[in-house]
Amino acid sequence: MEKTLLSMAVMGGLAALLGIILSAAYSKLKVEEDPGVEEITELLPGVNCGACGFASCEEFARRLAKKETDIEKCRITFRNKETVQKIEEALNR
Repeated sequence: MEKTLLSMAVMGGLAALLGIILSAAYSKLKVEEDPGVEEITELLPGVNCGACGFASCEEFARRLAKKETDIEKCRITFRNKETVQKIEEALNR
């Protein structure tokens, strides 16, 4: 009985200690995401065709948000003027 209680106490203490370590690591190592990137990604077609020169629409959206590329590179989206206008509005926020 004593061994069972001792092992439960040790495991509980170890779990608490590891939980604290994980919590501290998360707060130090978390990556801040630009909310505009998610909004732009949702407006893009999501076909990941690579015609823009990037591997995915999400990567293209990241580069758009950083102003490293132009919306004209996405041949599919550029045809839809309404979507282009929404993306430009999201970029200007």
